[in-house]
Amino acid sequence: LAQAVSGRASFAMLRRHRLPLVRALRAPAAKLGAGAPLLGGPAGRRWAAGVDQNERDRQLVDEANARGYGGISISGLFFAGVGCVGGGWYAGWFERADARREYQLADRLKAQGCRIVVFELDGVLSSAKAQGCVPKHELELFLQGTSQDWLPAVKALAFRGFKLAIATRSDPSVWDKTLGSNRDRYLVGPELAKALILKRCPEVLPAFEIMVGYDPQAHQAAPEDSGKRYHMRRIAKHYGAAPGELVLFDTSAGDLANEEGWHGVLVRDVRQGFQFSDYLQAPANAVS
Repeated sequence: LAQAVSGRASFAMLRRHRLPLVRALRAPAAKLGAGAPLLGGPAGRRWAAGVDQNERDRQLVDEANARGYGGISISGLFFAGVGCVGGGWYAGWFERADARREYQLADRLKAQGCRIVVFELDGVLSSAKAQGCVPKHELELFLQGTSQDWLPAVKALAFRGFKLAIATRSDPSVWDKTLGSNRDRYLVGPELAKALILKRCPEVLPAFEIMVGYDPQAHQAAPEDSGKRYHMRRIAKHYGAAPGELVLFDTSAGDLANEEGWHGVLVRDVRQGFQFSDYLQAPANAVS
């Protein structure tokens, strides 16, 4: 070290003793030992040899990494671990089984050949007893009844590329006559469904390209337009789909009856609205 200070040390020596040299230059002279010359004498040499073990360990790791001898970076291990955890979360390793029911629903509907999913409004989207007509100032009360299963289901369906639609008996033309001059104070049929979607899951609204509000009894419809036949025919035409590519979730078994080949799923509890179990655990006679 004395040679390093005087300039007579080689480059290799300077490199080999760089840590002791720097520490010695920074240390107070009193710590080098009584009577010892600056960096010289027995006390200085003993001090220089006593490099902190942690520093030596760090040097060994740095040299192994630099030379490619298989040294492992702690930061590398950390970020690799974070990557594994993140990938596992994305893949669903940490999800409960019931948290993935929306994707089970989408997968089974796709396997059944369905690409267009249709919902009744009353008793399906919401458990509120609105009969398809709600005063605008009571909209928040109606929204409180929104099915908690329907929200994740419809988001997953839209994400998976399914087309969506509404088929309701709440007919705007009928309500126009019934409400008269008070009509603008109410939300009915498709208007009400759109308001619910905008409030609860606005990101899926573009997937609802068509909403049909039609009351076959009020129009004295022919048998071929009874139930939800008229609704589903219009929806299929809009999307350019075959009947077998459509599925309807409805609270009325009679409205699910059809001869055209579209599928129907019975929503069994109007007090809850749509539930995953209506389809995933439905008895054979509840799904057509």
